[in-house]
Amino acid sequence: MNNKLGFLPGYISWLTIVFAFLAIVTFFAVSDPSVQYATRMGFGGGGGYSEGTKAVPPTLGGVPMMDSGVTNSAGGMTRPDYYPYPSPDVPVTDTREFLKIYYNAAMQTRDVPALTRRVETTVRGYDGRIDNESSADKYGYVSFALPQAKYDAFRAELESLVGSRFLKVNISSQNLLSQKVSIEEQQKQADQALADYTTARQKLVAAHANIVQSLEAQIADANTTADAKTQLQLQLAKENSSYTRNLSNADANIKYAQNWVKGVKTQDATLLANVATVNGTVSIQWIRLWDMALLYLPGYWIPTIFALLTLLSFTSDRRAEIFNKRSDYKNPSGVV
Repeated sequence: MNNKLGFLPGYISWLTIVFAFLAIVTFFAVSDPSVQYATRMGFGGGGGYSEGTKAVPPTLGGVPMMDSGVTNSAGGMTRPDYYPYPSPDVPVTDTREFLKIYYNAAMQTRDVPALTRRVETTVRGYDGRIDNESSADKYGYVSFALPQAKYDAFRAELESLVGSRFLKVNISSQNLLSQKVSIEEQQKQADQALADYTTARQKLVAAHANIVQSLEAQIADANTTADAKTQLQLQLAKENSSYTRNLSNADANIKYAQNWVKGVKTQDATLLANVATVNGTVSIQWIRLWDMALLYLPGYWIPTIFALLTLLSFTSDRRAEIFNKRSDYKNPSGVV
């Protein structure tokens, strides 16, 4: 039903006035940046995998030296404290990839608690782990970790929870090849150290056996004088004492090298487990109906549509007015 206002130029319907009012209001609303919604992205990527770098300890023949202060008869190798090694420069010919993936998504919805629960269910459905979760009327947040092998399927299902207009995704990845190469270099050095320490112990034992055999043979010789035997016995006691100390140090060297080999293997396993895990976050924010409309009709589309509707309604009003005037002209008395 069209209500007429005679005090306006011509006759304009209430519908035209409403459309014009909405066109003006939405124009200023779109023009004012303060009314635009702001998405709390929650993107942060991650710290990645990194190792501290310290000075490399002195080596002897490529074997880290230990600082026990004891030198053995097999070559004088000493035990160091463990130092991480700096990441090497990897040649371009090494094309291996150990990608650590960080996934971050921001979603908008009218029901934040419900969508937060669906995100958690999706993570757990792909053997993932929830590390942090919060949910309120206007904002929700989930941080998680899940196997990289299930990442693609997880991502497809997660991103289907909302329309593309209500989703923003930020994915970053880091190739941990330099850390892998560093660990491999440490593995070579640790294996070599263990082999060298083992060889040194064998040489120590063999050298001691030869010395003892020679001294005992001289002591047992009937031609050896009493004074000479006394000196030989003192020399044998000194050799045995020195051998005991050096053998203990050699065993400590081997124990250190074994722990070094084990530690490097642990580092390698940790890195591979890190690569095989995708870490991510999902932030969920409540969205107003006006913001939803702006997502479907961005920029000045909404005021433009209301302006067109105003023009169409106004044109309809003018046609109705012209028709009424012609009717009054043809039948001025109003008699049918």
